[in-house]
Amino acid sequence: MRSSSARGLLIVFSLQLLLVGASAAPLMSSLNPAGDAEKMDVFLEEALDTSEFDATLSVIFQLNSEVTLQDRDWLEDHGASILGDAPLIDGGLIEASATDVRVISEWSRTEYLELNRELEFFYLPSEWGGEPTPGIMMHETTQVVNATTSWHRAIINTDGTVAFETDMAFTEWDGDGTAIVDLDTGVDAGHPDYDYLAPWTGDKTLYSAKWDGVWTETRNSDTSSGHGTHVGGTIAGNGDASAGRRAGVAKGGQLVALGTGDGASIFAAEQGLEWTYQHSMPGQNEYHIRVVSNSWGTDGDYDPNGAVAQLTEMLTYENGVAVIFAASNSGGNGGECASGLKTNVYA
Repeated sequence: MRSSSARGLLIVFSLQLLLVGASAAPLMSSLNPAGDAEKMDVFLEEALDTSEFDATLSVIFQLNSEVTLQDRDWLEDHGASILGDAPLIDGGLIEASATDVRVISEWSRTEYLELNRELEFFYLPSEWGGEPTPGIMMHETTQVVNATTSWHRAIINTDGTVAFETDMAFTEWDGDGTAIVDLDTGVDAGHPDYDYLAPWTGDKTLYSAKWDGVWTETRNSDTSSGHGTHVGGTIAGNGDASAGRRAGVAKGGQLVALGTGDGASIFAAEQGLEWTYQHSMPGQNEYHIRVVSNSWGTDGDYDPNGAVAQLTEMLTYENGVAVIFAASNSGGNGGECASGLKTNVYA
């Protein structure tokens, strides 16, 4: 009799264990220890796969609405250090362990996470005359892209009349009255081709600043490589140092130089695009910012969910700013298709 009772109790206990396991299964399956890959870019996924659990990662996050104090508290309570804000994309920059990043990816408020990688600054490929054997010089660039042809075209006013200078010469179509943001390593605005005076007072370089957690105004914002100074001259240098021989493509345009700093990353570039957006809003665009140049990029294909892509669309469609990127330096033939365009942005 006792043995029958014991067997009965054992059966009941086993059934209870089965019921508990069945009810717990949905809960366990909803918590993915690897995180939610649907909310990550491929580079963050790779970093999580190859990093130790306690390795610190720098991550740009986007939430599904404006970041609140409660959101900041939640992130910090779950191991993240908040290093910067990105209000236009409802996000910012955090550092967190690989384990904590996985947990954050599962949060219902998380829209997207991407690894904050270093930027690559692009030079002209050797087959197009770049280093190590330059074949296309600065004074030839304007001819190659037909800028000189544009300079000498007449400007027709809205009433149909031709625009003339005071000496009755044709007004050149050379970019005058349009400001271009050179988002790069910065610009050495002490160079004669840049004519930098005080901020927002010059005829050529209106503003020069370097990112060091905030935008800090400085005459020389290019202290890392000289790349941005070169690019800025190609864009809008006035050619004074060469008696006009090496003028930029938009030689009459005005320039805003934003240096992303030494060891620049995607987040620094994102901050530059946020600055450009805030200073080019319709009705508040005092200096007529119409173009932002980005001669940099990262490996990988176009990612429409990334911070840079989001801001590119906002600048283009909301502010009417032309967002120009170097493309295909990391491979591909430059064609507008998945196999031909190797860039993390597309504009």
